[in-house]
Amino acid sequence: MKKIAFLLLVALLSTTTITAQKTVISKNQSKEKVFDVVENMPEFPGGQDSLMSFLMHTLKYPKEAMAKGIQGRVVVKFIVEKDGQVSTPKVVRSVYPALDEEALRVIRCMPKWKPGKQNGREVRVFFTLPVTFRMK
Repeated sequence: MKKIAFLLLVALLSTTTITAQKTVISKNQSKEKVFDVVENMPEFPGGQDSLMSFLMHTLKYPKEAMAKGIQGRVVVKFIVEKDGQVSTPKVVRSVYPALDEEALRVIRCMPKWKPGKQNGREVRVFFTLPVTFRMK
C-alpha cells in the first residue's frame, strides 16, 4: 500500500496542472466570466507541495479497481471561485467509474484556494488537475 501511495505521489509531482473543491454557485457567480488563464493563477494553500501532500493523504485507491488491476490518469476540471472555493468539478478524461468517482471525491473535499487575479481583482478561473492511479 505504501508503494501505491508513493507511486501516486510521484505521478502527481510529474504533472504541471492543478485542480480544486466543490461549492454551491450563486446566481451572480454563474453569470460571471470564468477565465482559463489569468495574471495570477489560483494556488492551493501552501503551494504545489501542499497539494501533493493533500492528494497523497486523501486519495484512496478503490478496491474494485485495484482488484481488476485498473490504473490510469483521471483528468478533472473545476472552477476556483473568487472566494477560493472549488466548484463544479467534472471529469474531462475518464478511466474507470470507480477511479473517476474517487478523483471527484478528493477534489470536492479540498480546502479553499488562494483565488486567481486579473487586473488586481479576484476572478473565477478554470483549473484542470490530472489524478493518477498507478499500481506497482
